[in-house]
Amino acid sequence: MMRVFADLTAFEIGRDLDAAKTAKEKETRIRTAIEENQITMVYQPIWKLEGQRPVGFECLARFSAMPQRSPDKWFKEADESGLGTLLELTAIRLALSNLAVFPADIYIAVNASPTTVLSGEFLDAMNEMPVERLVLEITEHAHVEDYNCLLRAIEPLRARGVRLAVDDAGAGYSSLQHILQLQPDLIKLDMGLTRSIDLDPARRALASALVAFARDTGSHIIAEGVETASELSALRSIGVEKAQGYFLGRPMRLEAAVRLFDQPQVFAKHVA
Repeated sequence: MMRVFADLTAFEIGRDLDAAKTAKEKETRIRTAIEENQITMVYQPIWKLEGQRPVGFECLARFSAMPQRSPDKWFKEADESGLGTLLELTAIRLALSNLAVFPADIYIAVNASPTTVLSGEFLDAMNEMPVERLVLEITEHAHVEDYNCLLRAIEPLRARGVRLAVDDAGAGYSSLQHILQLQPDLIKLDMGLTRSIDLDPARRALASALVAFARDTGSHIIAEGVETASELSALRSIGVEKAQGYFLGRPMRLEAAVRLFDQPQVFAKHVA
């Protein structure tokens, strides 16, 4: 019996040690990526469909650190290590640091979780920033425990000109909760709703309802994930005014994003 208890104790201790080692490795990877500047930002253009130039860019993080994997896995690991806010703020600062190279009427959109927005660090990071050119995207997948608390945290920034967007609208019930509770300036149609909207009456009906809702509440719709001319045409027909997606422009390096304003007629051919 004593031997059995000893084996069980050794097993539990070994499992705890393995978990601690794994957690330390995750934390080290995240901190190394931040401290050694292994994070860069790419910019996906957001087009006003009746215009000839982008109106803004969604800023997305890319990682050169090892192991090679998608950005969502890096942010998930950061959350698991208690470094989610640190990593998100690092990405937001990188995005904002390049804002001055764009024309003065161009905005940038950054993603932030409710946890990051509620942290005192977020407001501190925004103190010296030109936030009137910032759109803050709250993803549909992010759980919000207290909407009133989140609204109070955002209010000082909205008073300074920050616009609020709800991402992934149409992807699930929580997106509708976000829209109703947060009353965003921008509603971004999920790419799952945009994809094949030209062929699917159900997708078209739901997107049309969201367009009407936005019109009645003073919000604006941005369609994400546009990949074909036919999808773009269908979105135009139901009143969508702004869009982004691979058909209109993939996420690109800063230099390529700035060049969009040098030869707008070349890059706007899909929008026209």
